[in-house]
Amino acid sequence: MRLAATDICKRYGGTVALDRVSFDVQAGEVHALVGENGAGKSTLLKVLAAVEPRDSGSAVLNDAPFAPRSLRQAEAAGVAHVFQELNVNRSVGIAENVFLGRLSEFRRYGLLEARRLRAEAQAVLDELGADIDARADIASLDLGQLKIIEVARALAIRPGIIFFDESTAFLNNREVRMLLTVIDRLRSQGIGIAFVSHHLNEVFEIADRLTVLKDGRLVGTYPTAEISEGRLHELMVGRGVGEGLFPAAGGGTADPDPALEIAGLRIDGGVGPIDLTVGRGRIVGIGGLKGSGGDAILSALTGMGRTLAGDIRLGGAPYRPRGPAAAWASGVAYLPGDRTGEGLIPDFAVGENLTMAVRPRRWGFTDRGREKDISASAIETLRIRTPTADTPCNSLSGGNMQKVVLGKCLAGRPALLLLNNPTRGVDIGAKAEIYRVIRRLADDGIAVLMVSEDLPELIGLSDQVLITRKGGISQVFPEHANPSEEEAVRWML
Repeated sequence: MRLAATDICKRYGGTVALDRVSFDVQAGEVHALVGENGAGKSTLLKVLAAVEPRDSGSAVLNDAPFAPRSLRQAEAAGVAHVFQELNVNRSVGIAENVFLGRLSEFRRYGLLEARRLRAEAQAVLDELGADIDARADIASLDLGQLKIIEVARALAIRPGIIFFDESTAFLNNREVRMLLTVIDRLRSQGIGIAFVSHHLNEVFEIADRLTVLKDGRLVGTYPTAEISEGRLHELMVGRGVGEGLFPAAGGGTADPDPALEIAGLRIDGGVGPIDLTVGRGRIVGIGGLKGSGGDAILSALTGMGRTLAGDIRLGGAPYRPRGPAAAWASGVAYLPGDRTGEGLIPDFAVGENLTMAVRPRRWGFTDRGREKDISASAIETLRIRTPTADTPCNSLSGGNMQKVVLGKCLAGRPALLLLNNPTRGVDIGAKAEIYRVIRRLADDGIAVLMVSEDLPELIGLSDQVLITRKGGISQVFPEHANPSEEEAVRWML
């Protein structure tokens, strides 16, 4: 099977998202789409899968015109799509999610054949190599496992071509390895893969060809083996960004007095005892395997996780929030790992999301002027690429949505900023911008506690690195020790 698109154009109002872009996917190959956030990668895949209508251009599938009017029609033709943002219905079971939109195929005399549904869903999950029981409660799955459910849904239609749009963004290292192995196996079976990832190591490992997009335009298509990572950076962003990705501490207002002190903290779920300190103007990074304790620490500090014992002090005063609202009121801002599920309301405007936590009031009413000022400042500071502050968040790229979530956190001028994988699903250019902002905040005296599964980020951005293992802290590296990735991993296993 071969899908070829020619001169695809797409506009959103006055914004040109795609400008005469051509792209093709052939049977038995992995063709990667790379570029900065907002370059047009996700938009191109959505247009080809009929999630978004094209303004002009054409496509052929096996030399026949390909113009599906819906995602279901694209799937019926053999083109499946695994979306960038999580697309799981948590109100139904795992098996129902694997065959979401196709449950009528499992009805007999109007009744759902639940046993057959679970059996077929389990077969697809086992084909993926996923350690997921189709009978389990979907609420028990983490983000990475939920993403695997989406991949299983795509495989269940037995496609000839699959679009993987940032499908590894929510996965841990083991799950990424599993998914790349699955993609390699699908390629060997003659399936064509369009692959989008901001992790260029994944692109160089798995892709046969890569196409670079910049500002909605085609830069070029290259055999992966014939291009270096440095050259690829230059093509993507117009400059080399490998060096200087992590800004050095400016020395600003770092204060020896701690902003956050945790002693003997035990958290429901077998985490603890935890002891750690975050000084004002310092970035403390927590690394570890998924479920090793880092997420639970952030959850406790936001009032979402149940603490069983121990002492937490914020600015020297006892701190035990009863929920996220209380944490915000205490000067603790949180950037969650799932930006669309927890960080923002995708259908709301950029400006509404930016000011959601600090809605300015005057005489009992929303102060629209102040609201516009806060939004404009955040858009400029974070370089959020949006036509206006009134643009819905769900029309932005993943990286720009992430910047909106960060902007919402900063609007309240927090004393403590909690970050859960702050650049997950973000391209290298946007990463550099987000790192610049985080470092500037630390230089201005804000304390930052970050959990990250990205080892270069964890080591390069943090002033101090802690490692969690099996619910406890296994290693505390001295400040500015800059441990190697191998040293960090040794304390995780």
